[in-house]
Amino acid sequence: MLILITGIGIVGKSTLRRQKKALFETLDAYKDKVEHYDADKFREIRHPLDQDLLSKLPYIFPSDKVFIIEDIHATKNNAILPLGKYDMITYIRVSTFAQILFWLPRIKRWWARGQYSWEAETNRFKGNGRPYSLANIPGIMKELFRDIRNRRKWIKEDLRKLRAWEKSKGNKVEILKASWTWSGPVYMSVLELD
Repeated sequence: MLILITGIGIVGKSTLRRQKKALFETLDAYKDKVEHYDADKFREIRHPLDQDLLSKLPYIFPSDKVFIIEDIHATKNNAILPLGKYDMITYIRVSTFAQILFWLPRIKRWWARGQYSWEAETNRFKGNGRPYSLANIPGIMKELFRDIRNRRKWIKEDLRKLRAWEKSKGNKVEILKASWTWSGPVYMSVLELD
């Protein structure tokens, strides 16, 4: 089974990917048969539960396994797999305010590292690599404002392609509304694509 987790940037996709993996692993039928991947192809571990993310996505997906793939670009031409390959799709939505709250810890982390905005196409981060460098703040803020300015357009484009997937597959896209909390994202199911 191929499961996609997607949505616009910095809305809790990685946390949900880890949670879904843990949920499937509690089911006897899927114990030791769940793999997860991030299409951004990070070269380092960003979270202790992501140890196996450094392995490459396979070309063949055995039907007795569950593959959970996080891909922010899933509805774009540079997606790691075409939408038609997935058996299930989860799309995460957030309000503008919640998205800004999701951004705050990311801004802090990026500024502390001196690197920001991973670019899968170039396989590297932006930034000068100097922790707490004031020179990185304009670039980080530019990324935040770009996301906020374009969010409606991006969501509209994503939902249009996801509706087409629903029609072609006869399945429903699982829409989750993410809220930010001090202890991490909280997800609530939304009934329909709008």
